[in-house]
Amino acid sequence: MPIITAMTLDPVAPRASIVVPLSGDPTQALRCLEGIALQPSDPSFEVIVVDDASAGLEALLARLDGDVTVLRSDRRIGFGAAAVLGAQSARADTVVLIRGGAAPAPGWLAPLVAALQEPSLGLAASASVTGAEDRRNAARRGPGAVLGAWSAAVRTADLRDAGCEGLDDRLVIGALALSASQRGLSVHDVPASTVSAPETRTGAARRAPGEDVELTIVIPTLDACSERIRGCLAAIATATEAAHEIVIVDNGAPPQGFSAPVNAGLRAVRTPYAVVMNDDVEPLPGWWEPLRARLDAGAAVAFPLTIDGAMRTDFAAWCFAIGRDALREFAHAPDEFFDPSMVIWFQDTDLLQTLQRAGRPPVLVRESKIRHGLSQTLSTPDPRLSAWVRAQIEADQRRFVVKHPDVTLIPQTLSRP
Repeated sequence: MPIITAMTLDPVAPRASIVVPLSGDPTQALRCLEGIALQPSDPSFEVIVVDDASAGLEALLARLDGDVTVLRSDRRIGFGAAAVLGAQSARADTVVLIRGGAAPAPGWLAPLVAALQEPSLGLAASASVTGAEDRRNAARRGPGAVLGAWSAAVRTADLRDAGCEGLDDRLVIGALALSASQRGLSVHDVPASTVSAPETRTGAARRAPGEDVELTIVIPTLDACSERIRGCLAAIATATEAAHEIVIVDNGAPPQGFSAPVNAGLRAVRTPYAVVMNDDVEPLPGWWEPLRARLDAGAAVAFPLTIDGAMRTDFAAWCFAIGRDALREFAHAPDEFFDPSMVIWFQDTDLLQTLQRAGRPPVLVRESKIRHGLSQTLSTPDPRLSAWVRAQIEADQRRFVVKHPDVTLIPQTLSRP
């Protein structure tokens, strides 16, 4: 049965195109879509869902049937690029954006669209408010009022030309508002249009209290508050049935590379199994059990198949699983699993050589599937960090060559791309 039944794809262009980028959390996505379905048919609208390489939304999107347009990205592109992608297919002159699966209240759409389309107001953007607190502050006006908005209406042409693809998800709507302000146009919040911000889980028990934990997932990151790590955690929560705990090592102050934070996280492991995972990895449903089975069958290290992107079949170290005994057996030194002298790259290739020489090379488990953002940290626009990364990679390669003079490095055997 379709979730959204409030509209059909009328051949006449609607007054508004609602663009909803989704990347995970089926429960929140359902709240968002149900909120849209509650809107009256005036103003007329269409719904464009952008599946931003989501994890766990397949069943939900299948239930939409023909009521909405679903666009899909095979890799995570973020809210800004997904919004622009949706705008390319919009039939209306007005696009209404919803960020993070925020849930619209009844009557949310009409005042938002009316404000933008009212000629006397001369608005370039109108934004919804979030709950009672924003309604009490309704006198607040100007671009600052919409910087943190979860939903906003903008002109379709403006969004298509916005150039907001590379922005952090939280900044996209604010950037659109500021751009309009700098062009001498007005932006307003609309107190009559309200949404509920995405819910934040606090202390929710997803399994029985006191149950033994079997898996520790170690995630190094430069920013534990980033949209990237939140997407990774949401995918883990959606796709992992086993009892697990997560160790996040925020090593952004200052950046320390890959080996040091991974080693620190692995020192905290107290479970039979551990997984090392980049913060731009999205595990897909059913990813863990095949890895565990392969470890139980004797593999020292097992790693999943990366779909919809680049893949290494010898050892894709952006996500790999290891048992507790192998963690000790193949460590570079006590309490140092990776060789810490290889700071950013080549520590995984160093481990690969160790495993191959022991006759226990890493095992690719094709039944386990993930997506991977291809080490987005290494393509940072920060010039200082970029310069440090380049210099460190060169030093890491020199150290690897000294340690393994008999190994010839060719492109497909280099460390994480």
